[in-house]
Amino acid sequence: MVRRYPVVGLALGLGLAWHALPAAADPITSRDYAIELYEGIAIGDAAQTGMGGAGAASVSGSAGALANPAAPAIRRTTDNDGWSWDYHFDVRTGKYSSDYDNNGVTVDDTSGASLVTAGLALRFGKWAGAVTFTAQTAPVAGSSPALDAATVRGKLVLARFIERADLAIGVGIQTVRFDLTPTMDGAPSLFAITGAGGLAGATWLPRDESFRVGLAFESAIIGGNVETAACDPTSCQGYILPATIESPSRTIAGIAYRLADTAWNHQVPTKFRDEQSLTIAADLVVTSTSTNGNGLEAFGMQQLQPSGRNLSVSVRGGAEWELAPGRLRLRGGSYWEPGRFEGVSGRIHGTLGFELRALEFELWGLRRGKLGATIDVASRYRNLGLSIGFWH
Repeated sequence: MVRRYPVVGLALGLGLAWHALPAAADPITSRDYAIELYEGIAIGDAAQTGMGGAGAASVSGSAGALANPAAPAIRRTTDNDGWSWDYHFDVRTGKYSSDYDNNGVTVDDTSGASLVTAGLALRFGKWAGAVTFTAQTAPVAGSSPALDAATVRGKLVLARFIERADLAIGVGIQTVRFDLTPTMDGAPSLFAITGAGGLAGATWLPRDESFRVGLAFESAIIGGNVETAACDPTSCQGYILPATIESPSRTIAGIAYRLADTAWNHQVPTKFRDEQSLTIAADLVVTSTSTNGNGLEAFGMQQLQPSGRNLSVSVRGGAEWELAPGRLRLRGGSYWEPGRFEGVSGRIHGTLGFELRALEFELWGLRRGKLGATIDVASRYRNLGLSIGFWH
């Protein structure tokens, strides 16, 4: 497919020949088209990715804001202070994929996408906010002149916990910037397009129960006003540039349940909740259609490959087992990546991960650091990730 680079999957495989594209691909003859930015793979921190991409109801803090704007307002069950903060930093590589975007074109493992996500969340009483960034870069192999694609997605959310209803709600905005640049040193950007949209979400966590339910919505983003250095958009270094980018709307519904000696949604007086537990989570992700979206790889070969003409539905699920309380967590899961291109079927992913307590230190109170790793595999797809953050 083509669409995932926004912060998800850029173009990867592309060092192919013209005949490698599906017969449905047509040459670009005008600017009346868009490049689609679609998130079909699991994106998030080590916890969410390791659990098959499920996290709308279970992941909180800055990493949780990637899936649900209400997440920053969900106070950790060990957080009894008037204010608190949280952060995450994760890096991933899909270098070993031969068809990262599942566009139906297989290449060798010489091109790959790199992804970085980071965020910071602050909570004051029942109010909280978070800012997150996800950036992905990849060479557009087969393009001439050779191009590098980059997508940066930023989210700013404000959330509040309504105690009488045991409900966290959040709203926010997100911006997406897509940029194509020749690989030659010092070469100006071929073009860049920026767009923005809205976010909303809620999580219900009934007091003294062990389950949570989450719901989140991201509006569609259609960006225009192509920014280009000094060339005609109808003939820019041999390319006819798109008029817009399209990031389709997305709705996520999630549920999570925790098995342990004590109820999940119950504040405890200790700084850390060191007990054996098993958390099970599942998400349903529905992505809307794209009216004029096309794949990036095809653009690199000056052709159109329609993307997102049908609704996409993904089921995601996984589990987290705190095997050694306060020291080690293991994760596993699976999810369905829908086919986004005509004639290209979806594929099943399997995920594994772990989280290891790394150290303990004082920083506005006692803190524990963590190191995590994940792997996400599917047909023609391999993605490895590393994560650092606080152990909660």
